[in-house]
Amino acid sequence: MKSFYDVLSSRLEFGEQIENTRKPILRSSGIFPAIKNKFYSTQILFLGYWKIKRNINEISCLVTLRDKSGKILKRDFMSISEPRSYVIELDYMLKNILNSDDFIGSLEVEFFSTRDMVFPFPALVLNYFNKEFNTCVHTLGRIYNDFEDLNDNEKSIVPETGFDIYSDSDLTSFFAFVNGTNVNDNGIIDYTITNHQSKNFSGTFSIGKINPFETMFIKLSNYIPELTNILGGHSGSISLKHNFSGFFPRFLVGNIQTSFPSISFTHSYYDCKLSDTPSDYWNRINENYDDSSIYIPLFLDNDNYTDLIFYPNFSPSLLNLDIKLYDKQGILLHDFSNVENIDSTDSKLLKINFNDLVRDLTLDKSNIHTAHIIANSKESKIPSRIKCGLNVGIIGKESKLPSNICFNLHPGNPLTEDKPGSFHWLPLFHSGKSIMSIANFSPLKKYSRSAQIALNFYHEENSQTIERNIEIPAYNEYRLNLEDDSEIKSFIKNSHGWVTIKANNPHIQGYYFNFHPSGSVAGDHVF
Repeated sequence: MKSFYDVLSSRLEFGEQIENTRKPILRSSGIFPAIKNKFYSTQILFLGYWKIKRNINEISCLVTLRDKSGKILKRDFMSISEPRSYVIELDYMLKNILNSDDFIGSLEVEFFSTRDMVFPFPALVLNYFNKEFNTCVHTLGRIYNDFEDLNDNEKSIVPETGFDIYSDSDLTSFFAFVNGTNVNDNGIIDYTITNHQSKNFSGTFSIGKINPFETMFIKLSNYIPELTNILGGHSGSISLKHNFSGFFPRFLVGNIQTSFPSISFTHSYYDCKLSDTPSDYWNRINENYDDSSIYIPLFLDNDNYTDLIFYPNFSPSLLNLDIKLYDKQGILLHDFSNVENIDSTDSKLLKINFNDLVRDLTLDKSNIHTAHIIANSKESKIPSRIKCGLNVGIIGKESKLPSNICFNLHPGNPLTEDKPGSFHWLPLFHSGKSIMSIANFSPLKKYSRSAQIALNFYHEENSQTIERNIEIPAYNEYRLNLEDDSEIKSFIKNSHGWVTIKANNPHIQGYYFNFHPSGSVAGDHVF
């Protein structure tokens, strides 16, 4: 794990001190577990954003398909020279290779450039889908570029955690990854489960030999027989300490539903419970800023629900949690001051059910659009990484699993105020009800800055775009429902589209979702 400050520096984050020994990123890659069965298949989606964001005119892209054992089955090569939507289809890659409906393997996508791409992982979206559901997450695992890359990322080895697990007659939890170039003679997992009562259960299991580039898909109940009893019909969380090396071990994690054949996943994240060096804490605490904060969109009307999960995964600290509710126009509706005191040493799994939180308020629930989540330290010691889960779901439908979006609170950074603007992008799905939420929230305690934003919509056919200009005042949200926008929906047609968000304000944040009549909700935060 890199320190938070090393990450900021390596990404050329605005205002950071950049080492003159920093190595340019000429290869950017991601590797994904890929599945095809009689119920669903796999896509990888991306925008040709290098031209837009970095003015790189051409990128080379190599796609490698491997079977479960790591054997190469096929390679495709293409040039990315247009800022448009691209889709890598597992079904296409398997054409004339697989005659059955069952495949587990991997897709590795590598991008090469003669100019610095800055990030060693590209902005890709993994999508498992059929006509009734989809689930998505951004780039997670990758094969290191070289020994220097490996050494930087394995300075400290911490467990992976920060996601929901279930276990009953219908729901099964899993984690999956693709091994790197090294043989692992015996993969060992030390785990700690935290159930909904915040009781901990620990143990160890072995997954045996792991070959180079082998895809591992581990159902937890196969290795932890008592998991159903531990969870007791509720969701919980798990921390996975592993002995893997040679690849970036960000796992694909989630749950499988049997009665409605589907899957819901996210990515794992660092378990920092034992990380308490100075670099594990934010050192720019300023009285004009909240210590750490973020906005989330709320879906509380009809049968929708929104939950926020604080996992027991951040550095030792004492935090005070405030939640402020806003309507679409940025009007403060209610301030839940000191709604929760969090002592990380309690290892508490904290679930905030917003439907319950607002139940007794005399407010129109459909008018509650956003929540500002604010974590302030009681001892001027704010963790640099506070990872949460955002669960949006629909009650009483075939699909029982909500989204489980993994995201990080933003430390209040005074350097951000001098940044001239921000640039983000996100996908729009052609099936389901695709919704994007972007908002103007800041860690500044006294904030009033508006944002002028150019939205550009891209499709797969060519580099033609539709541009729209909007303004988002402070504490406002802009929410686009693709079903209600006939122009954009017609433009995207029967593929996936993308939106770029160029703002003259550094505080723009966002998420995207895809709602299905089945009750399935996919989602992630914007790039």
